[in-house]
Amino acid sequence: MSNGVDQILQQPLFGRRLRALRLAQGFSQVQLAGTEISPAYLSRLESGARPPTERVVAYLCEKLKVSSASFQTTTGSSLARVLATVMTVGESPAMAAVLEETLLQEQEEDVDAVLRWQAQWALARCYQTQGRMTEELALLHEMTALGDRTGLPELRARSRVRLARRLRGSGDVAGARAHAEEGLALAEASGLPHRDIVEALLTLISIEAEEGQLAQARADADRMVGTLSDGSAKLPLRLQVEVLWTASSVCARQGDHTAAAATMTRALAALPGNEDPVLWMRLRLAAASMYLRMDPRDTQEARLRLDEAEAVSVLVGMPVHQNELLLLQCQLAFCEGRFDDAHTLSGRLDDNPEGLSVRDQLRLDVLRDQIEIVRGDHAAAVADLERIAKEAQRSVNVELSAEVWRALAEALKLAES
Repeated sequence: MSNGVDQILQQPLFGRRLRALRLAQGFSQVQLAGTEISPAYLSRLESGARPPTERVVAYLCEKLKVSSASFQTTTGSSLARVLATVMTVGESPAMAAVLEETLLQEQEEDVDAVLRWQAQWALARCYQTQGRMTEELALLHEMTALGDRTGLPELRARSRVRLARRLRGSGDVAGARAHAEEGLALAEASGLPHRDIVEALLTLISIEAEEGQLAQARADADRMVGTLSDGSAKLPLRLQVEVLWTASSVCARQGDHTAAAATMTRALAALPGNEDPVLWMRLRLAAASMYLRMDPRDTQEARLRLDEAEAVSVLVGMPVHQNELLLLQCQLAFCEGRFDDAHTLSGRLDDNPEGLSVRDQLRLDVLRDQIEIVRGDHAAAVADLERIAKEAQRSVNVELSAEVWRALAEALKLAES
């Protein structure tokens, strides 16, 4: 074996690293194996039962779009060793603290820029999982600048798309669009893998929907779903699910609840629970939210999805997921007329719950006003809902404004009954 392969991790470390890379890319074992190797052989590689060959390592690097360094021993900098550990054991709160400390220690050292970017990418994922949005946003800005300094198009494009997603979630839609468009242009011009282009397009579709350009967002989403149906898009399973999830969200916001439910059902059925438990849970939270915003609402289906999500959240959920679950359980209680339960659940959420998006935070404020109206405190709550609706109108967010006016009308009707 050549010198390059002599440095490759020995089993079982190679198998652990391979599995971590595969899951991070969203591949199933069958998808990663392709036609070059058998899924059974890949499974034995991941379990540590078989050593890798030079040909197989080359194939895996090409398929995963990583360099052979991703499978090599890391006897160099402490940052490289920590990053290797994160890729093996996952992005836990403990790993976030270790990454933070190591990045700070090596800030003044001559650390390879690409390695530092990879460590920042892993830390940003930790922040996202933990709902630490402010820290994630600051780090993504730093990553974007660092990616530009490396001159590598894949780092430059991926930083921008990731930053665009966080900016959209925090309410800066204009900034999100600018970065997403730059990321897409870089991905297309540099011939990056198709999944990079899809990631950028999905982000732009979500931004179009947020801007109220629902017809354009629907047309773009339908085209992407069409590529899944005709088999022209060879995407990792994670991205296939995100395409369906995005399309379902656009349909729901457009008021086409039949198409939204059908597309969401496809997404729910496509992802096995053992493939990506966190995504499986998040998808059910999104489905429950959609069912609760339908007209008429489907509270039975919402309850089913929330029960499924709650069972998994005990094992893999972070504070951000717990807060999203609690908000939806509160909304369900209100919709089912269990107003005392809704009041109790809303009291378990802070004024600014960790990790909630701007839109979800607004929904929590609206829900609390509704609860107060039903409980008899009309004046202040009605005034607050009117203020929120008018602010949405002034920002040309017609969809959100309509949602708030509907909430006010429902609460007043329930208070009279």
